[in-house]
This record gives sequence, structure tokens and C-alpha cells, in this order.
Amino acid sequence: MAAPSGIALPRATERKRGTRVRSCIECGKIEQVRADNAAQRCRSCSSRASAAERFGRPTVKPNYETCQHCRCSFVSSPSNRQKYCSLGCLRAAKSVERTCATCGGSFRIARSVLSDRTNSSGRFCSRSCYERHLCRTPRIRGRGSRWKTIRKAALRQTPFCAFCGRTRHLQVHHIIPFRLTRDNTPTNLIPLCRACHKRVESVFHDVEAVDPPLPVTKLVLFCSIHARRTVTLHLLKSSAHADQRAAA
Repeated sequence: MAAPSGIALPRATERKRGTRVRSCIECGKIEQVRADNAAQRCRSCSSRASAAERFGRPTVKPNYETCQHCRCSFVSSPSNRQKYCSLGCLRAAKSVERTCATCGGSFRIARSVLSDRTNSSGRFCSRSCYERHLCRTPRIRGRGSRWKTIRKAALRQTPFCAFCGRTRHLQVHHIIPFRLTRDNTPTNLIPLCRACHKRVESVFHDVEAVDPPLPVTKLVLFCSIHARRTVTLHLLKSSAHADQRAAA
């Protein structure tokens, strides 16, 4: 049907392009909507109100929670009980910023990954930095012609890890590295498990980076490690006596 002459009908595609700021009358959410949108509620509150009218249920007031990271208030489902307002806050709260021990760069790592069982946990930004840290000093293959005999004697003298007391998968550690002293005497050897061996070597690398005098390093490490072995031996004996009394 043609329009009367002199009257211009608005086209269907023409819409008001203006916008306005709307504050929801129920939850207070502020958002930008089209100027021709007369609704006074946000989309979630409108859906909640329409469902209440349809099923005859009372309108549920929005549940507010406080983000445990940024401390801002946000709307959450009462059954969900969210702790964080966004995924970014969740990641920031579950991670910690560390400094790489090799390159000195900062990086973030999940708190759940941090552990004292390995010397690489939370100390290096990448595998390459970890390998560079372990190989920054010259390596010497072999421990002398009688190393196998010396190693068996050290394990026979102390058949447990000097730090944790484990008796399986033991390795013989040089308190002062063999590359520095060529020392295979019993006072310089201590059996350790794999995990404790890595931790002790990492501590020595950190001490070596400070470059203290070698006699001072020997005195400190010898006293601390052998004292720790004595404490571990006492704990193992006490545990064995307790098991014997319990069995009797």
C-alpha cells in the first residue's frame, strides 16, 4: 500500500541510536543500554521477576558476596557461594609472584605447585633456567678408582638418609663437592635420598654464589649436616624402641 503524498513513513531499520545509563532498581547494577529501552531492571532481575510472576513464587533478592581478592561486592548465586568476582581474581589469588634464581626475572606460579620436596619448585621460571642453574659449575665424571668400595662403606656405616631417615634409593653425597677437594674421606660423605640430595646441592650452589672462604664453608656444612645425621639417628632409634614396646 502506497503512503499518502507528502507523508514519509519511518523505515523499519531506523532505530534510536542514543544510549542511557541504567541503574537496576533491585540489584543496583549500573550498565549502558539503548535510550529506547524503558526497562528499569537488568536482564537477570527481569528474568527472576518474570519467573516469579509465572510460577507464583516470591521474587528472590540478589545475593551479594565479597571478592576475597579485590574486596569488591558482586552478585552471586546463593547455592554457588562464589569467592571471587572474576577468573582474573581467582588466578591472582591462587598464584604467587616469584623471582627466578637463574635469570632474575619475575614470574607467577600456582601456590599448589610450591613444595619443599624438590629444589626446582617455585625457584625457576622455566626448565632451561633450572638446567642452567644445575650445570653452571664444571662437572667431573668419576669419583676415583675405588669409588664403588668407598660408596658401599659409606652406606654400610649410615644406612639411612641423614635428613629424613629413608632407607631406600640412597645416594652418597659429597658435603664439599669432589670437583673442589677430590676428598673421598668418610667425613666428607653422607648418604641422602634423592629428594634431600637435590635440596642439599641447591643450598650449596646458593652458598657458592656468595663465594665465602672454603674453610668456613667446610666448617659450617660439616657441623650442620653431621649434627642433622645424629638427630635423625636418635629419632629412628626412638621410633624402633616404641615399635618394640607396642609389639610386646
